[in-house]
Amino acid sequence: MAMRDLIPFIDEVNELSSVFGETTPNVKLHCTLFEDNNGALQLASTPRYRPRTKHIAIKYHHFRERVQDGTISLSAIDTRDQIADQFTKGLMTGTFEFLRYKLLGW
Repeated sequence: MAMRDLIPFIDEVNELSSVFGETTPNVKLHCTLFEDNNGALQLASTPRYRPRTKHIAIKYHHFRERVQDGTISLSAIDTRDQIADQFTKGLMTGTFEFLRYKLLGW
């Protein structure tokens, strides 16, 4: 879902850099997405259709195109190290404090 905001931003920066021409250096944006779900990693990196994935909306195919052209790269991360989990689900106190420290330093 975060890529729905990031992809238009990348397009906007690329368009603005072409408008300003030679006064700005060539801008190349790249984003690394850290994912702890192996199924999501496989769906994003492998453009195959399966009986269970044929219903996936067009907006996700747009994301696959960005992975294939190299604008977005995918990186696997262990579930215990996924900082975004503290924003999406309830965590045990120890796990929450560990991830909070990784993010904020306190």
